[in-house]
Amino acid sequence: MEKIGLKGHIMEKIRQKIQWDEKPEFVKTGFLLFLVVGATLGGYGVFMFAMGTTTPIVVVTSDSMEPTLYRGDLLIIQAREPDQIALNDIVVYQDEVWHSDGPIVHRVVEIEIVEGDYYYFTKGDNNPTRDPYNRTYSEIVGVVVATIPWLGNISLFLRTPVGIVVMVGLFVAILVLPEIFSNDEDEEPSSTTKAEDSQREESLSSGTD
Repeated sequence: MEKIGLKGHIMEKIRQKIQWDEKPEFVKTGFLLFLVVGATLGGYGVFMFAMGTTTPIVVVTSDSMEPTLYRGDLLIIQAREPDQIALNDIVVYQDEVWHSDGPIVHRVVEIEIVEGDYYYFTKGDNNPTRDPYNRTYSEIVGVVVATIPWLGNISLFLRTPVGIVVMVGLFVAILVLPEIFSNDEDEEPSSTTKAEDSQREESLSSGTD
């Protein structure tokens, strides 16, 4: 109990020091959003470290891997050593020459080792032919280790013009609405004030009679 009381006392001192209660509502909301975003980014950084790649989450953006993977599926990616990538693994790779729009998710269909260097040939399950060129290990982002169906559609929607407008609108609403409601509460007279005004009016009315 003493520890809880001490913690509450410290928090109250901090609130008084920064004059938290006197801050506008949009400042409070913005600060809380900053904390949430910071915690999210920090957690994502830990996740990147655990998975061994800077791109541990990828969203499927085409139908080239159907029926195994569908557009909008969310993929969890883990980095692997060259000799740990096997035939039939689904990998994510970057190819700035052939496909510069983003990472590609395809299956490994052949592996060649030339003087200790690994080369991977890939193909989409829904494509008639395999991808042009082979993939070097440096192009491989990682191997797909888990799939969450359809969840990536949220990300795909937010990349569209409508999604961007919705996001901006929500952000503005989160910042502005608390301030509006706070002003309404400040302007609304309390029940005590209303009672006093009513009694005063009755007294004046009685005196007039």
